[in-house]
Amino acid sequence: MTGSRFADGSGLNRADKVSAGLLTGLLAKAADPQHPELRPVLTGLPVAGFTGTLRARNAGTSPAAGLVRAKTGTLTGVNSLSGTVVDSTGRLLAFAFLTANSPGAEGAEKGLAKLAAAVAGRSVGGPPEGSPTYG
Repeated sequence: MTGSRFADGSGLNRADKVSAGLLTGLLAKAADPQHPELRPVLTGLPVAGFTGTLRARNAGTSPAAGLVRAKTGTLTGVNSLSGTVVDSTGRLLAFAFLTANSPGAEGAEKGLAKLAAAVAGRSVGGPPEGSPTYG
């Protein structure tokens, strides 16, 4: 929570501050079998190529289609994509990609979708030393 600031409950206030580490930590906690009450956090996320704000992103032959579940965030000059992806070895990974000072939302959104597809399309090795693993 260090450095986080919640100025409002919507996330639309420019004074709101969250880190990629906080977002991925929350997603990992929601995936933890010890916290089944948090599972709706993950199952309620849009699915790449199929639902919600990700319906048109990573559609078709993208390795992310059907594997990435994520929440988008878009304000003028700020874009984010945070969620989970099943990698090529079947592991569930949490991710958060954040941009600032983006010249245009469309380019930033495409870049974030490519990052999620890159994670979905390849195995990234084992979890970092000391990281929790679920599955």
